Amino acid sequence: MPRQITFAGPAEDCAALMKRLSDLPGVVRITLQPGTSKLPEGDVLTLEAANQTSGEILNVMSDLGLLHKGAVSIAEPNATIPAKTSGPVDEEGNDAIWEEIGAMLRQDTNPSFNFLALMALAGAVAAFGIAADTIHIVVGAMLIAPGFEPLLRTVFGVLGDRHSATAGLKGTAYGYLVLAVTAAAVTPLALTLNDLGADELAAGYWAKYWSETRPAGVATSLLAGVAGGIIVSSRLKVLGTGVMVALALIPTMTLIGMGLATGLPDMVWGAAGRWVVEMLCVIVGGGAILALKRKLLHRRGASSIGSRLR
Repeated sequence: MPRQITFAGPAEDCAALMKRLSDLPGVVRITLQPGTSKLPEGDVLTLEAANQTSGEILNVMSDLGLLHKGAVSIAEPNATIPAKTSGPVDEEGNDAIWEEIGAMLRQDTNPSFNFLALMALAGAVAAFGIAADTIHIVVGAMLIAPGFEPLLRTVFGVLGDRHSATAGLKGTAYGYLVLAVTAAAVTPLALTLNDLGADELAAGYWAKYWSETRPAGVATSLLAGVAGGIIVSSRLKVLGTGVMVALALIPTMTLIGMGLATGLPDMVWGAAGRWVVEMLCVIVGGGAILALKRKLLHRRGASSIGSRLR
């Protein structure tokens, strides 16, 4: 989708920006409102451009030092009808602007009530599914949990926004701790309802599968991590559930909680090892995509206006 970028700041900065952007392919509208900004004081310059051009506009603003001098906002119009034929608009892709990626990750990974409640519910549902040795119930838990975005937020922060790195680690720690504790809490009930003992739980097919680390599973998770990076960097959140199904982050952490609740150290250590591998697959696979796109498309730092969007 096209983007609408608004800059408010001194008149001379707006003039310098207009001079640099007036002939940039993909810019379909430039509107200047002299003297209308009260905070910060100055003019308001509104630019509407094709998706791929919007990132270049922010690069130009970074080169001019405007991302720290004025106020910048990014919006997404429902549709743009250019005054003349514009190939860049018709041929635009769906890559998100770097700052949009950061905003989406903040919204989805800060340890709010909703985030923690979904992780807790995912742990409870997965525990019942593993006790019943029923895959579709565990898949349902994977679809519930917002489990891979906090890991990618940590990578996003390493690439330029220190606050995001800390927040990503916090979201990961809080989210998976709540999941494991909830899974442990419901394990006695899940075993009772399924008429199982601890040994029978450990002997279940899916409990054994997610307590082991196999080359095929690692390869699958690495591919899922790459897919997660593409999904996040293009803001296709609706596809994120597919990544969670391909990864084993939720069932492995659930097994850690269930193993602690039933006194099964082999299950705990096996699932913990698998969870660490899954986490690394997301960080390496998804992180590689974010790093590549930052280098090719977003040459300014992620922190350039990140502080303004927090």
